[in-house]
Amino acid sequence: MSNKDLSKMGSARVTLINHNGVSCIRKQGAGEVEISFYQHAAQHLSGVNSPKLLAVEGNDLFIEHIPHSLTLNELQASTEVYQQLSRIHQSPYSPIFTVKEHGWHAHGTEAALASLNLPQVTQDSLLCIQQHSDALFNHNTLVSGDANEGNWGRRDNGQIVLFDWERFGYGSPAIDLAPLVSRMGTLSDYEFIVDQYLPHNSLISREDLIRQLIIAKSWIVVEVTNILVARNNPEASKYIQWYREQIPTWLSLVEGRL
Repeated sequence: MSNKDLSKMGSARVTLINHNGVSCIRKQGAGEVEISFYQHAAQHLSGVNSPKLLAVEGNDLFIEHIPHSLTLNELQASTEVYQQLSRIHQSPYSPIFTVKEHGWHAHGTEAALASLNLPQVTQDSLLCIQQHSDALFNHNTLVSGDANEGNWGRRDNGQIVLFDWERFGYGSPAIDLAPLVSRMGTLSDYEFIVDQYLPHNSLISREDLIRQLIIAKSWIVVEVTNILVARNNPEASKYIQWYREQIPTWLSLVEGRL
């Protein structure tokens, strides 16, 4: 059984191990939000597939291993993905534990901009978007908070499963939909994702959701940059360089929808 750390940008160590004769994932240093999710919330999210909880030992989480990965193209085309996300977003469940508090604050933007070294006009645009980011967070809607490609898998029986719940909290559905847009995306990409999702949740308008997706993508740039730098991730310079090259053009193309 492998001891290779399977985590990507997370702070916990994730390994595939044998626990009491069962192949499972061990997440060492799991956060309180994620542990509480598996202990208290997972069973209340009807129609949402998350890994089975096998054990909790201190801050170590032992959960079902989901053996098959999914590509972003597969996720984008899967009705089941949009159904599961919409069930999270429309769930009446109210967590009995403290969830992740999502927000986008000026100091976070300033820290990211110091790393990204973007043109002044692009910096001004990001700061302006941040000032309107309450549209993402003033919601009583549950979100997984981290529905990116690497956090989905498929069981042997074909069921699609969402894992990594350390950012479970409240916010706009756009927070969960934004990672389904490849790279930074075009307006057509945003419209496609929104149009796949809305048949399963009509509680938000198409234009509002597209607008919030653009804000969410901008926020993710700031979040990812700051996480990479704070954790001395060895790929930080690669991501930052890519953002530096892509964001100015991307913003000029999409900010008209804001």
